[in-house]
Amino acid sequence: MTTSTNDTPAVIALPRGGTYVKTRKGPVQFGIPPETIKDSMAQQLPVPTVYVVPHELFHRRRGLNVAECEFPAYYNFFLLKRRIRLIVDDAGIEARVRAVFQESLFGPLVAPPDLEFDESYPPEIRPDFRKEMDNFRRGVDGKRLEVDTLVEFLRFDPQGRAQVEPGLEVQRTAAGYDVVEEGQIVAQVSAEVHLPDRDSEVVPSRQFRPPMLGVTVLGSSHGFDPAGKTTGFLIWIGGRGLLVDPPVDATETLREQGVPSKLIDGIILTHCHADHDSGTFQKILDEGRVNVYTTPTIMGSFLRKYSALSGLSEDMLRRTFLFNPVKIGAPTRIHGAELKFFYTLHSIPALGFELFFGGKSLAFSGDSLYDPDRILAQRDAGVLSPGRAATLIDFPWHHSLILHEAGVPPLHTPASVLAKLPEDVKERLLVVHIAEKDLPASSGLRVGKVGLENSIRIEVVPSPHAEAISILDAFLSVDLFRDFNLARASEILQVARRVSFPAGHTIIEQGTVGDAFYIIINGVVSVMQNGRELKTYGAGDYFGETALVLGQPRVADCVAVTDVTLVEVERYDFLYLLRETTLPSRLARLAKMREERSWEVIDRNSVLRSLTPTQKTQLQSYLTSRPIQKDEALWFAGERAHEAFLIDEGVITIESASGDLAPFHSGAFLGEFDALRQGGPLTTTARVSAPGRIFQISREDLLRFFQENPGALVSFLGTRFVE
Repeated sequence: MTTSTNDTPAVIALPRGGTYVKTRKGPVQFGIPPETIKDSMAQQLPVPTVYVVPHELFHRRRGLNVAECEFPAYYNFFLLKRRIRLIVDDAGIEARVRAVFQESLFGPLVAPPDLEFDESYPPEIRPDFRKEMDNFRRGVDGKRLEVDTLVEFLRFDPQGRAQVEPGLEVQRTAAGYDVVEEGQIVAQVSAEVHLPDRDSEVVPSRQFRPPMLGVTVLGSSHGFDPAGKTTGFLIWIGGRGLLVDPPVDATETLREQGVPSKLIDGIILTHCHADHDSGTFQKILDEGRVNVYTTPTIMGSFLRKYSALSGLSEDMLRRTFLFNPVKIGAPTRIHGAELKFFYTLHSIPALGFELFFGGKSLAFSGDSLYDPDRILAQRDAGVLSPGRAATLIDFPWHHSLILHEAGVPPLHTPASVLAKLPEDVKERLLVVHIAEKDLPASSGLRVGKVGLENSIRIEVVPSPHAEAISILDAFLSVDLFRDFNLARASEILQVARRVSFPAGHTIIEQGTVGDAFYIIINGVVSVMQNGRELKTYGAGDYFGETALVLGQPRVADCVAVTDVTLVEVERYDFLYLLRETTLPSRLARLAKMREERSWEVIDRNSVLRSLTPTQKTQLQSYLTSRPIQKDEALWFAGERAHEAFLIDEGVITIESASGDLAPFHSGAFLGEFDALRQGGPLTTTARVSAPGRIFQISREDLLRFFQENPGALVSFLGTRFVE
């Protein structure tokens, strides 16, 4: 809870998160989610110089950095010529924040190895990052910038007090913080960082039809523009999405607008400034293991930065996604497209790229100083080699579509330089990383328009294998079929076909004989039973398997909410595909769990309810159920961990050496998850206080589920229960 103790509106819950407290000595902000500096600016509030850093720097369930100190520091120092003050719990938190600044402000301490460059990429055009980063690190007075140049750290004393100014202090309490002016408490703020709610149950009324090649601009502005989203894109290749520096909350926003997570299976991370990587980790923790494309140098910075923020080891973070290292000067192939990456001229290592697909192409500059005069000056000063300078000046302006940044030098490209480009180039150019109001009116430049409705569709020559690729992609999106070998892929293409139905069409009718299995390529399908909606499915979800495996009539209607495109496999072909696999027994178990309302129990859990329908179905397929009796022990201290439990009915108490925990009821998910993950001994005993029924999942199946769903894993790390 956050309250003001007088009649003035001293406490403001910021729209993007965090709490702003007005005082006579200036504002104090508690918690720093990304882009909250824009909230202060939009409400015409003084931008704070004092920030209370939460003890937990990273909100695991939202995949969100709630201690994003970078842009408050940049804004105050570079624009207002003053330092910010960060109030931290202890030296350990300070060290973690300093580690973040090292990577984001100054870049990695180790130069990229030669292995990052293709052998054909001449050494004389490669960047010398030590010289380039050191050049950007110099202030206007020529002095080398350090973390302490931008930030002053304050710590709570042993009594839990931190003096901000004479007569103003922040006191740490059991519930959170008190703001005290002249000895009087003027505001009380919760220890938990305020974040706006997001509705995970939103069902979009339409589905976006992705182009074979195109770009959706998710944001086209910069970190100090209160009216605009920071720059990021969704590039469409063969109908699949590839995120480029996604803005914060981009994944949730896209899902709410009808773009299922399964359609987006890759991220290009260009560099580790907060306005480019804040949404990256959210996508990594979303649904399934996502592919991340960047260089080992940038990946190293990303891991060090988010290890410091999350408190998780770099090795643990590395397991949550699939790293695809790119090599400068060599092609990288993604969904049939060819991408060529290059290092830009920026304060830390940063990437741009060219992309070729279906006879068309596009280029993205990345954050870069493109200004021939300044580049030549840096060459003459010995910062850039002649070859490196010539390569930076020779930007590939010939592409079908060009996305180029603009902004304030020396970190960014002056819009005046882009305004001098030939007219035919400007016709193919979209300017990003700049507020539209800052483009000169007569420049002939256009800012990229944000939103799915403004997606750019580039006509390409379709692949002769497009339909086959679409069908195989649909099967690959289903966890059940990911282990199918190449021979099975051939069988799939022989028996599967694409079908389409209009909105309102009943695809499956309750009570009829099951005759086909379906995977959704595009669209939304509602599952109805006796006129009541049970759930909705989107791209990558499947339905219709129960009646085929069990030989029973259809138990529910499946109705197209939007126009839908599906992969259809007839009954006997489907059963043929499942031969000699364990899938029939797993699907039979899934059918039983659906009958036993496990979905409803999953929705009672604070973490599990936020899983996507695909993830809930996957979890159901691993569950079994059984009754529990009073005084029965689910596990004993000292034993090896081998199961976790989801309570349907009954009451369970966890007994520990420090005393019993509060009784747990329906919807609680119980298990010592670190012991389960590591195969170690249990430290508690779980005993049934009141009889009922539980769902259980074996250690092996739980680890398999966590491997496929890293966001769930991160939420459960370090816990013994989640209610």
